[in-house]
Amino acid sequence: MNTAWCGLPCGTLATAAVLILAAGAAWAGGGQAWTRDQVSQGLQAQGRAVVVRYEPGPRGPAVPDGARITQVYASRDYSSTAQVATDLCWGSERGPCVPLAGRSIETHAFDGRAARGPVLLVHRVEHWVNDHPPLFIRGTVTVWFDER
Repeated sequence: MNTAWCGLPCGTLATAAVLILAAGAAWAGGGQAWTRDQVSQGLQAQGRAVVVRYEPGPRGPAVPDGARITQVYASRDYSSTAQVATDLCWGSERGPCVPLAGRSIETHAFDGRAARGPVLLVHRVEHWVNDHPPLFIRGTVTVWFDER
């Protein structure tokens, strides 16, 4: 098992980091929120998009029909040297979308849109560098909303 300097499995550290970032973002966003954590299908080809759809589920607060987004947090994590472009989109992969610069983003780009989404992470391998397919990407999306 690959372990980090503190002796914990690396996946545990990555999960803890995501939860800490999401907790900080939750404090900033206020109101109610839903969060989903999913792993993409394997990315197989350079330039070919893999779309992961995020929507409220059975756990967490109910999202009323009239609820509107007040903030969105998204993160991605993968073990590869591949260069991956990821867009955070609302509604469909055609957007509106905002690019993730780095591993995460907090944005108000979707404020006022329906909180039920869907919200999507759209991943594309730009260059494999020293790696090869398939590449799986773990994503987390948190949507804060107000009931209007």
